[in-house]
Amino acid sequence: MTNQNWLTWVDSRNKNFSNPTGFLSITNLVWLTEEPQAIAGISGLWFSKDFTVFVKDSNTGDHSWTVEPRGEMTFDYDGIKVEVASRNSQMVVRPRDPNTEILKSFNGVLTFDYNEKFAVTATLIPSEAPKEVVVGSVVEGMTHAYVSPGALEFTMDGQTCRLTAFEKAGTKDLLVYFKDATSGKITYGTGRSVTASYQDDGTYLLDFNYSGNFPCSYTDFATCPIAPFENKLPVAIEAGEKKPLYRNTVEGLVSQVA
Repeated sequence: MTNQNWLTWVDSRNKNFSNPTGFLSITNLVWLTEEPQAIAGISGLWFSKDFTVFVKDSNTGDHSWTVEPRGEMTFDYDGIKVEVASRNSQMVVRPRDPNTEILKSFNGVLTFDYNEKFAVTATLIPSEAPKEVVVGSVVEGMTHAYVSPGALEFTMDGQTCRLTAFEKAGTKDLLVYFKDATSGKITYGTGRSVTASYQDDGTYLLDFNYSGNFPCSYTDFATCPIAPFENKLPVAIEAGEKKPLYRNTVEGLVSQVA
């Protein structure tokens, strides 16, 4: 029997990726410097200093926006949505267009069927103290830092597995980024994300049927993290989201089907 909560989750994922101003609408990712530069599709010359983005000589004059470190904001500009964000101590601009080919081609997330086998009970093996874990990014030279309380241990296919887990703000739940034997084949190569739900007895429900793709599985214009090197599972997690059919690149829409 299919889990109704899982069907609701799939529906929420479909709504997320079909958002006309979401990640699939991004047309470019431009890293700013203090040297003004033109950005295709929007007017003006764009540059940044510290955490402030400036545009001069645009269709509507000069503007500036300041964001928090690692923050972002989206606003209407030249008739479209534009995002400015702080990433890796540098500012980026991402224009968005609801008419992108990747958005038009999106017909729902691809998933494995729900399988109870992949809902396991995990135990937290705590570190002596929470520690910062730095992971790589799909952007060369960029990193992401997370706080880890330890590793989640569980059994899958008769094997004892461990995954470094990250704190999830405002909750006892933990966040896990992982790869497995399907990564780069049936599922996307840089990893997937799943939440480990805290249980009253102190264990965690790790239901891999809720493993979701990062936006970078659909587009080059993302700065997503890569699963920690130690989080490569030796087993095949045939649950959750599969690799998307198409990907948005600087060359346009490309197929990801082998």
